[in-house]
Amino acid sequence: MTRNTHVPIFKRRRTGQTDYSKRKSMITSRSTILSIRISNKHSIFQFIEPKIIGDSIRSSSHSKQIIKLGWTGSGKSLHGLYLTGYLAGKKAKSTGLDKAILYIGRREFHSGSKIIYALKGVIDAGIEIPVNNEIFPDDEKFKTDNTEKIITEINSKYG
Repeated sequence: MTRNTHVPIFKRRRTGQTDYSKRKSMITSRSTILSIRISNKHSIFQFIEPKIIGDSIRSSSHSKQIIKLGWTGSGKSLHGLYLTGYLAGKKAKSTGLDKAILYIGRREFHSGSKIIYALKGVIDAGIEIPVNNEIFPDDEKFKTDNTEKIITEINSKYG
């Protein structure tokens, strides 16, 4: 009699949300992870300390927070992602974080993607993330008069 040797695949792997081999290497490295999630309307930035027992979130930012600071655009637009990343970086700096590793799950990272604008905001806020600086476009794409107002507001609030 033959046995059914079906090996179930985890749901988060099947849906493309978690890369378990990359996650294992991040847990063993004991580095802080920057997770960037972009939904249909908003963006979420989290600085996570991975642990075997369960992850703990050190700092978090949501694109609704820049709307409260006076941003009138979308939370997932290029400028909105940059500003939310800048806010996330400043909040993380105020909690004592100064470096992290980017984790975007199983999504592809290529030049011209929205993740680059979000990442540039975090790096401009002073968080050290290992990345090649050649992927970033010119600063004129990031900074306009309206974004400069929000950046000064964030700097006055989070130093």
